[in-house]
Amino acid sequence: MRRAPIHPLIGAVLLALANSSGATTPMTININLPGYGFMADSADGALNASANARDNAHLASNTAKILQNIPGGSVSAAGGVSGLPVLNGLSDNQLILQVNGFSTPNACANHMNPPLSYLPPAAIGQITIYPTVVPVSVGGNAIGGAVIVKSPQPIFAKTGSHFVSGGSVGGFYQSNGHIYGTHLNAAAATRHFSINYSGSYVHGGNYTAAKAFKPVTYGIPGDVVASSLYEAVYQNLNAAYRWKQQVLELGVQYQSIPYQGFPSARMDMTGNHSTRLNLHYQSQFQWGKLELQAYNQVVQHNMNFLADKNLGAMMGMPMNTQGVNNGVKGKIAVPLDTRNRLEFSASYNHEHLNDWWPPATSKMSMMGPNTHINIDNGRRDRYAAFADLKTQWDPQWNSDLGLRLEDVRMNSGPVQGYNTMMYGNPDNPQSLPGTFNRSDRQRQYTNWNFSAIVHYQPDKHSSYTLGLARKAQAPSLYELYPWSSNTMAMNMISWFNDGNGYIGNLNLKPETADTVSLAANFHGSDPQIWHVQIQPYFTYLHNYIGAVRCPTSLGGACTAANLHAESGFVYLQFANQTAEIWGINMDSSARLAQTRRYGTFTMSAKAAYVRGDNLSNHTPLYHMMPLNLRLALHQNWGAWRNTIEEQLVAAKNQVDALRNEPQTAGYGLLNLRTAYRQGHWQASLELANLLNQFYEQPLGGLYLGQRPMTYGTALPGSGRSVNMSLQYQF
Repeated sequence: MRRAPIHPLIGAVLLALANSSGATTPMTININLPGYGFMADSADGALNASANARDNAHLASNTAKILQNIPGGSVSAAGGVSGLPVLNGLSDNQLILQVNGFSTPNACANHMNPPLSYLPPAAIGQITIYPTVVPVSVGGNAIGGAVIVKSPQPIFAKTGSHFVSGGSVGGFYQSNGHIYGTHLNAAAATRHFSINYSGSYVHGGNYTAAKAFKPVTYGIPGDVVASSLYEAVYQNLNAAYRWKQQVLELGVQYQSIPYQGFPSARMDMTGNHSTRLNLHYQSQFQWGKLELQAYNQVVQHNMNFLADKNLGAMMGMPMNTQGVNNGVKGKIAVPLDTRNRLEFSASYNHEHLNDWWPPATSKMSMMGPNTHINIDNGRRDRYAAFADLKTQWDPQWNSDLGLRLEDVRMNSGPVQGYNTMMYGNPDNPQSLPGTFNRSDRQRQYTNWNFSAIVHYQPDKHSSYTLGLARKAQAPSLYELYPWSSNTMAMNMISWFNDGNGYIGNLNLKPETADTVSLAANFHGSDPQIWHVQIQPYFTYLHNYIGAVRCPTSLGGACTAANLHAESGFVYLQFANQTAEIWGINMDSSARLAQTRRYGTFTMSAKAAYVRGDNLSNHTPLYHMMPLNLRLALHQNWGAWRNTIEEQLVAAKNQVDALRNEPQTAGYGLLNLRTAYRQGHWQASLELANLLNQFYEQPLGGLYLGQRPMTYGTALPGSGRSVNMSLQYQF
């Protein structure tokens, strides 16, 4: 029996890309030590992490946190396994977020189940990130970058061998919040058949800040970030059959989250259960390559108050969502000649959503006696096709040109409130639900996308990449169809961690983003000795879906006082606006010394700055990450890999006054990491926030983890934590 070790990506890793002459096909490299920089030397600026990433990567439970380790990448705080990814000022559903070939729409009015939450770190084989310009072949219906996550590729026994197997088992523990988790990966294969299983479990309690940031209330200590506890179970089974140059794969993924607290949201998750089926076929013919895919996902999502938010609440508030997402797509890649390769594809995606809130009481009240229908029979159908031409002009020049066309059709059914007294009579055409029900809710958007990427490598020590793109995105179901201006109902529509309430807008137009990005990369004959990359970018946003204070004509919470409030929670309506985002990312590393006795020492530095401006409101855009810098000293010493890292974040003074976004102070965090690998064993240890520095998360929003939910307290970050992991590969 031959054994093939399987190296899953288990948590946060620093992403890297080797120097590549293939402009539009970034190479995947192995990451041995978290903290090493990336060199986005491909024409599309993609960053890659391979399945061989290890060391302290075992310590994270949130897949989205991987983005924290690249310049321009960060995470908007949410639940323990449901962080919202941010790339260069754009986030969440503004990004292309794919897991195993398809995107999952948010089946939650608070976006508690983002796409990256459906695959745990232990089950990831590869991640590819496009920070700015995204080739049209990667995906569409998004104005920002892309994060593409894939499970490990199936393994097969090589010629001369009849059977191969392997896997890994491990666990981790984090002292702050008493977070722990386990995972098991196992695979077995013949030359024609392969099967892989991945299972993981994670459990976490409330984490604590470095000091008290609020008074003791209902017995909850002042330093405890209430409603940050969670538990999640993942089961993944993949089978593949290979014959000649053809491979057929079937994947079944199940996720169960019994509970997940959200310290910056008014609600908590009391259940999220998802089943994903994914059928994928690929074949290599003499004339080119063919790929076919069909998928289906069903999500049952529930919200209410967990224990911390239930303290002081008059009653619970159940909120239910059922989402169905399915589709098919096909892609053909044909080499036209030795220099040109043409890809074209067609796809269809169907999204179906029901969002209803059962009565909290059978009596006439704010939440009864009827069922509140937020979105009824919401439907979104996407038809897409693209053509993409990759050309290697000569050894120095190559390009990627693409055009994508999408047709998006949306509709929803009639709605009603908990009662007619407080929410309006749906049979009365003058009421808010009556007006909504009588309106034409069917929408159709035709969007086109364009990408052009040119890569130039004049010599062995430098390369330059210019990217241009036009990206378009249709409104989501949650931006169009939430209809109620009732104070409580509006408070339930919010995925921005700001405590504000939102109402939909049937008149929204598609967003379009015109982006230009330039990456300049300089390095030595061996990029591991030294490299510097600088990447400025600029995006102009037409019909950007932002927000305005909701007009008084809507009634309810949309009052004259709300229009002029300069503090406290406010009530807003989604609206098209004009905006721009620009910034610069920098990544560098240099080998300081290479000794026989103490190994190799390397210094790395990563910095990012982004500025977003709402040109319609004349205010900064919401949730812009302030200037930040990561400095690290790495030692690679035999079986040991050690890192000292300082993370510096400037004060956030550019805030969105329309949302009453809080400012946050600057801070610095010191982290120590070490990892030891010997044979089949690997152990990791991290001292995070070693000096126990108190800080407020710039993208964390407001603290809403317990009652009373008052305006003004920013969500703090975690205090000191001792994190450790152990893994055995077999």
